[in-house]
Amino acid sequence: MRLFLRVLSLMVVVTPAVTWFAWDGALVWPLFGGATLSFDVTPLASFFLLLLAMGAPLAALPMLRKEEPDWQLALFALLVLGMQGLLLAQDLVGFFIGWEIMTWSSWLLIVRSPRTDAGTAASYILFNLSAAFLLLAGLLGVYSLTGSFAIQALVDLTLAQGLVLVLLFGAAFLIKIGTLPLHLWIPRSYDQAPEPVTVVLSALVSKMGVYGLLLMLILFPEMPGRWFGDWLNGPLSGYGLAWIGVITSIVATFKAIAQDDMKRLLAYSSIGQLGYVTTAIGVGGALGISGALYHALVHTLVSLLLFISFAGIIAQTGQRRFNDLGELIYRMPISFFGVLIGIIALAGMPPLPGFASKFLIFVALIEAQWILLFAAVILSSAAAFLYCYKLIYAPFLGQANSPEARVAREAPWPYLIPQIILMGMLVGLGMFPGMGTALADPVLAALGLAPLDGPSLGTLATPYGGYDGVTLMLVFGIAFALVTALFYMLRGQLRRAGSRQDLSFAGEVPTPDQPLHYGAGMGRELRRIPLIGWILARSSSGFFSGLAERVERLAEHSSRLYPSQPWRWVQSFVVVFAVLLTWGLVRGGGL
Repeated sequence: MRLFLRVLSLMVVVTPAVTWFAWDGALVWPLFGGATLSFDVTPLASFFLLLLAMGAPLAALPMLRKEEPDWQLALFALLVLGMQGLLLAQDLVGFFIGWEIMTWSSWLLIVRSPRTDAGTAASYILFNLSAAFLLLAGLLGVYSLTGSFAIQALVDLTLAQGLVLVLLFGAAFLIKIGTLPLHLWIPRSYDQAPEPVTVVLSALVSKMGVYGLLLMLILFPEMPGRWFGDWLNGPLSGYGLAWIGVITSIVATFKAIAQDDMKRLLAYSSIGQLGYVTTAIGVGGALGISGALYHALVHTLVSLLLFISFAGIIAQTGQRRFNDLGELIYRMPISFFGVLIGIIALAGMPPLPGFASKFLIFVALIEAQWILLFAAVILSSAAAFLYCYKLIYAPFLGQANSPEARVAREAPWPYLIPQIILMGMLVGLGMFPGMGTALADPVLAALGLAPLDGPSLGTLATPYGGYDGVTLMLVFGIAFALVTALFYMLRGQLRRAGSRQDLSFAGEVPTPDQPLHYGAGMGRELRRIPLIGWILARSSSGFFSGLAERVERLAEHSSRLYPSQPWRWVQSFVVVFAVLLTWGLVRGGGL
């Protein structure tokens, strides 16, 4: 039975790939009263379906270990079905059904973890139910205005109608992405969820919020121009969204630097990277949307690689704090190269594709002449180098600070296989950066924007410049080979330190059991900088705690209205509803 359940779950996990390759024609299911559920693959859905098709099978491999419970893979299969359903949905009812399946299956994956406490489970479901109710209110609003649930352009809306719908849908999708201050549930959930589940939450589930934001460009095509006009060379309606993304990136980046837990650092890193995507969507235009799609693709691959790599480290050592790791480069070399490739792409350094996606975002900001935003993105991107360095230094270099780190072995194959595949995909996309823009071009055309149309897959081309990925990869590859060969030839002449405890030149002699690990405390000195110290000293949890207290007080006051017989309120509601229904029927119409 266990084997059958796992095989069935794996078959479901690969269905996005089958759908992406073999889908042919729309699928319509009649419901009632003329309503239908329709499914099809649009260019926008196709792009995100590709992310799901690549990521789902790789994320499932660590779940195949015998140590992982069977329910985990089964719930993941249900989660994949939900995400696939909302991507294929051509009406808001089908989209909402897929969204709810995704929400509840992901919550069950988190809440069944023995590490998940009641606060984390409550914060996850409260934030995500809030997103669901906002989404429900939005789709009902669309139906009240158009008489249809179809996902199509909503034209001739008044400014008030458009603003209400945009706020409802936008807030729902920003909660799923985790922009400030709606991110509170993400670090806690990523921290306490099982390691294979955290991979899915960061790499795949978060992209459904990005898909929703881009879907709003289809629902509200008049929003960028007619409603608010332009600010410099960009849409004024996107200027605020771009700032939300930038502030999210800056705050999350410095929060990540201050973390001593690997998973919490990666959680804040994920929030920051999706902040870049939010900013690019706010900029809009061909370059902005292409940069958002490209960075979503890169973030999917990097999140899969880094979270799986660190999941392997946790499985082999049982340690998650940087203080308890170190010197794993000799014992887990494949995982080391996985993290190395991941942080180079994450930091946006050439020759890997993170450089290409950030290049598009930078050029889009320059084209819009949003120079202050551009400077803020540069600040966030440069600061990200610090936590990227911490990710490679703390676990793999320095001194091993725990017995488990000193005897660790390489991660088992369910972790290594996806790492090797993802490393190859990142290197391939870095060598052929035009593949990313080629995948984004059909989406641009569907949104009425001019595709970038690069001259070749090996070239990233924009109206403001580009680069040849093959040449860049060869230059960096040759430089890496030369440096490696130099160290190999000089290996006999290099001196090893007799003892890591020999710090006599520093004026102190620590004891052998005293941990010496610069990577563990790295970033603490940044608190001395006023702005960074202010960011690190504050949290949105205080705001939501205060909000919860006010809601409790309001509930206490409201409870005084029906202290003894609450059933009478229910009876009164039924009577009022019956009267309104009768009145509507007598008039010959609906309510």
